[in-house]
Amino acid sequence: MPGSPEQPRKQLDRNKLSLGLFGVNCSGGLAVTTVPERWDASWENNQKLARMADDAGLDFILPLGRWKGYGGVTDHNGSNFETLTWATGILASTRDILAFGTVHVSLFNPVVAAKQMATADLIGQGRFGLNIVCGWNHDEFDMLGIDLAQHADRYDQGQEWIDIVTRAWTSAEPFDYDGRFYQVHNTDINPKPYGGGRPLVVCAGNSERGRDFAARNADMMFTNLRIDLNEVPGNTSALKELAAGYNRDIGVFSNVAVTCRPTKKEAEEYFQYYAVENADWDAAENMIVGRGIVKPGMTEEMHQAARIRAAAGNGALPIVGDPDDVVTMMKRLSEGGISALAIGFTNYLEHFPYFRDEVLPRLVHGGLRTE
Repeated sequence: MPGSPEQPRKQLDRNKLSLGLFGVNCSGGLAVTTVPERWDASWENNQKLARMADDAGLDFILPLGRWKGYGGVTDHNGSNFETLTWATGILASTRDILAFGTVHVSLFNPVVAAKQMATADLIGQGRFGLNIVCGWNHDEFDMLGIDLAQHADRYDQGQEWIDIVTRAWTSAEPFDYDGRFYQVHNTDINPKPYGGGRPLVVCAGNSERGRDFAARNADMMFTNLRIDLNEVPGNTSALKELAAGYNRDIGVFSNVAVTCRPTKKEAEEYFQYYAVENADWDAAENMIVGRGIVKPGMTEEMHQAARIRAAAGNGALPIVGDPDDVVTMMKRLSEGGISALAIGFTNYLEHFPYFRDEVLPRLVHGGLRTE
């Protein structure tokens, strides 16, 4: 891919384990719960949290690309900020933290998107990142009047989209592009992204086709963490080898839902309280059905485990314990090849300060992060 994301990549390479906040732009964040303290995703809360994370030295803040909620009594994620305009506001409100826009390819004309993202990157002086999503949620796309293409076609469209965006960011001369999905002519956008490079690109890929697309295009690849952490080293190695086939060096990141309290018992009790006793079960069920997690032959035990994991953090790996437990788990993930973690809390403003004060110093002491 032409251009170089040197500044934002350095932002994520400065620590052995990069950390960021995930999902704060959506009501409920990652926790699919009915507890009264669940995340209120107001702009005021988002701005306050972003500044708090920036002051604490976190590396990035990553939004969920949502257009419609998951139903249930809370309509989980039903109130949500569009991510390019959200990221621009976050970048204007902070000094150092990297802010991503999560972009559904088929919803944004690539030249318009390239212009929007260059604007955000200039406002943030090189701190904007792009999270590409080729799409999966039929309810959202139906609401927006978009025909969600067949799975393989979505990635073909995504390839044309990122090719055009990258050329718009980097080409010194007007260019034409005649593809199956897009035809643009005499295309030239100015100003270019900050510093003459291009924003950092992140992409998730779980299917074989999706992983190949991410390996070909992303600087950071997302992978889901399963309960069996023995799978992590092999999974990250496979992703890196896939990218190496395109002569690309990539980082691997994933998402976690953190419940950290002074004692393991307190953490486990709070997890039980928000993710089990007060889960929004209808929203969690809608989530796992929509994502294709519920399959024929699935036992009720497996089904309930999937519901709980959805309730705990939109499917993110739960990390539950005291500060030392949290550090131990994060160290294991780092040793398994994970280079960045996107974190959810039940209530970010209430729960992040304890993580900041107790976990971050331990990660520094353990050599995973710098001061």
